[in-house]
Amino acid sequence: MKKQMLAVLCFASLVLVAGCAKRSTTLTSSFGPPQLISPADVNASEPALATAKDGDAYVVWVEHRGKDADVMFKHFNGDGKPLGDPIRVNSKAGQATAWRGDPPTVAVADDGTIYVGWTGRAESSTGGPANIYLSASRDSGRSFAAPIKVNDDQKPAVHGMHSLAVYGDGRVYVAWLDERNVAPAPMKDMKMDASSGHHMESNRELFFASSTDGGRSFAANQRIATDVCPCCKTTLAVAKDGLVYASWRQVLPGDYRHIAVSSSSDQGKTFANATIVSNDEWVLKGCPVSGAALLAGAAGTLRVLWYAGSDKGQHGIYWSESHDAGKTFTPRELLAAGSARGTPVFLRDGNGVWQDGEGSKAQILLSRFGNEGRVSSDPAGSPTTVTSAGELPAAASANGRIFIAYVADDGAKQSVWLINAEKGKLGFGDSGQ
Repeated sequence: MKKQMLAVLCFASLVLVAGCAKRSTTLTSSFGPPQLISPADVNASEPALATAKDGDAYVVWVEHRGKDADVMFKHFNGDGKPLGDPIRVNSKAGQATAWRGDPPTVAVADDGTIYVGWTGRAESSTGGPANIYLSASRDSGRSFAAPIKVNDDQKPAVHGMHSLAVYGDGRVYVAWLDERNVAPAPMKDMKMDASSGHHMESNRELFFASSTDGGRSFAANQRIATDVCPCCKTTLAVAKDGLVYASWRQVLPGDYRHIAVSSSSDQGKTFANATIVSNDEWVLKGCPVSGAALLAGAAGTLRVLWYAGSDKGQHGIYWSESHDAGKTFTPRELLAAGSARGTPVFLRDGNGVWQDGEGSKAQILLSRFGNEGRVSSDPAGSPTTVTSAGELPAAASANGRIFIAYVADDGAKQSVWLINAEKGKLGFGDSGQ
């Protein structure tokens, strides 16, 4: 059921792009050739990507074999050269679950520990419930320790759309959508809503857990929000001063679905009252499968990047900024008009990556509007095309280099590809971010 919850969200770029009628791995000349990182004979999707201080990149993805799935991990150096063979993250083969709106996550701590968050099937006769797990590697990704279950409820329930953040050498934060207290929607409501083109489900609750010992154990789960859009990705971000931010898409009376943000100044023990980033007036009887990207800066500065598809203004990717730790936000500004699919990604320097279009017209765009933490809507910031044949982008930057993992059709199956480029050669400047 979850794998079928694909919202029809696609948007036209501000940039004119030609030759995207057929899916391939064609790239613009600014980037090097893509490299296939998943096995050629396996159906693979749902990539996630993180970079370390030394510039190395870590990519995870999910390999699907019928009802079974595995989370795979691969290490690349700062030039994009693979270091070793892929390894499986989940210790029990086939246990993982994923769909395009709910990929695994990966993050790297200051001490080099690599954390991978993923969902796995719970033991249940219904086959639907799933748990949130965290796996850690303390040997540069050569092996992963036994997974730790993050959600602390015992009765089988659905947990998903999780996000992951790390701070310092030992603090790990996880947020997710939870159904432990939610009554299932009637089966008639689980079908596609003809008027909106989106699937209907019961709203979920947003839960959060933290670890102070490097992910070896987690504190009691806490609920942050109720009436949360059931299949929109959650997001976590941590500022350099330790301030924790969480974001989700809130369902308001009247089926308004708006991005919400809350912050914690006590390492996730408590969270402030939620703030709606923008009154987009987006009424939707279903789930758009689209969350927000967060970029936490100094002195309580927070940037948010998200999609809105209402009749208030143009459909498209918008951004806003807070200067008081998420209590208030500047009026939204349009970055790219049209329709988007999925959840955008922020790079460390403020540039964004997202999917434009779907199917044979799917492409991945990279914004050019960020500069040293300062947002600018200068026309020179119009997005540039990364690939005219990609979906589900995951991206990160380090040491002046950008890495982007994405999914492309390969005959009757999907494969995961990786590209990378020096920011200076793309006209971004080499700031070392």
